[in-house]
Amino acid sequence: MFDAPGPERPDGHRLLHWPIGYSPDFSDLWAVGETDIDAQPEAVFGHLADLCSWARDVTRIDDRPTADAEPPGLRTDSEFAYRLEGLEVRAQVGECSPGSRLAWFAQGTDLGLYQEWLLLARTGRTLVLLGFAARGPVAIAHREADPACARRIVEGWLTALEARSSRGGGKG
Repeated sequence: MFDAPGPERPDGHRLLHWPIGYSPDFSDLWAVGETDIDAQPEAVFGHLADLCSWARDVTRIDDRPTADAEPPGLRTDSEFAYRLEGLEVRAQVGECSPGSRLAWFAQGTDLGLYQEWLLLARTGRTLVLLGFAARGPVAIAHREADPACARRIVEGWLTALEARSSRGGGKG
């Protein structure tokens, strides 16, 4: 987990597409993490894009996300809503390249956030990089109340994705 600015950032940190205003240097709350999953990128992406499993598998998601499209899946410009640590947010996918990259912006009351997933193939495995950045009064309050909040959010997402990919036959 790399959750502080500086020269110790891994090479993968530079592969994330931080948008203007949401890079770690300009965010009020942020973290970057990675995990290595014993599954192909396409299989890992399939589990990531399964919105219906988030509430069951991701500890920081309070209820089942709802998508605006049928079938409910993630693709560029699709929108969905979910609750993250009790905060209702509405998200729009900005980047969706199945098997390699997924990113969205989300807005809530006094909160804007950006989340990006990068999946890199590694000889039958997948290196997953996750960047999370938030801005606004809610992000500042979370950071001040719990400086490790963003790191735990990222760890929760990565742990859930790894567990789901492992038990879901991720060799596909």
